[in-house]
Amino acid sequence: MKRPMPRYNYQCEECEEYFEVRHSMIESLEECIHCESEEVRRVPSIPNYIMKVNKKANKKAGSIVEEYIKENKRSIKEEKEKLRSQEYKNE
Repeated sequence: MKRPMPRYNYQCEECEEYFEVRHSMIESLEECIHCESEEVRRVPSIPNYIMKVNKKANKKAGSIVEEYIKENKRSIKEEKEKLRSQEYKNE
């Protein structure tokens, strides 16, 4: 299985454009993709998987409680339906 190349962010010192390039870890970008200047520098970036984890961790307590209540209401409703169906079978 072929793995995708990592993405790296760069900024050109001359035209001040930011851009993203995929290449192997041992490679480096030699020139700007916009103006072909050799004055480019790599810009640190946060990987996507860390951003996804942080979004989940930043949930408000109220939304967590709300989800818990909804799930319990669903469970109670299912249990009531089971009990009702058993009552009709016993009659």
